[in-house]
Amino acid sequence: MKNNNSEICVVDITNMSIYSFSNSREEAEEKLQKALEHQKEDIKTWEGHCKIYPDTESFKNYLTAAQNSKYEIMTYNEYLQMERNYYTSKPLTEITEEKFEDMLNVLPPLKWCTRNNIEMFCMSEMLTGTYTSQYLHNRKNNKFYHKTVDILDQSTWGYNFI
Repeated sequence: MKNNNSEICVVDITNMSIYSFSNSREEAEEKLQKALEHQKEDIKTWEGHCKIYPDTESFKNYLTAAQNSKYEIMTYNEYLQMERNYYTSKPLTEITEEKFEDMLNVLPPLKWCTRNNIEMFCMSEMLTGTYTSQYLHNRKNNKFYHKTVDILDQSTWGYNFI
């Protein structure tokens, strides 16, 4: 199957993932039904795990993700735009200096620089595609921040929001 930006796909818009690609609207409708069936199976599986292991937080998280899944049919281009909005529209949040230092030292930083007295770097591990966490230190007021950014698009970088 050729993958292009106008191709139709079934997307879990809550968990921001593509379930399947399709060649036609009819095929996408069939795959949407399969996604909904798969969701029911996932919910049963995670409910069972939660019953057997009630103190396992990760099983509860998987169950919640399965329960909250919402599938839609859209073009791949529409998905890319929705994914971009999902990641880059998250607000700049204040963090501690300790968190900033921890993140600086956990992996080699990318794009480490200072602009307008704001030191910033991006994590070298991407959330998906070109989206990653950016950490900032405003040297003017000694406050620290986090923002999810598109590493290739500086208009999404945190210093624009301080």
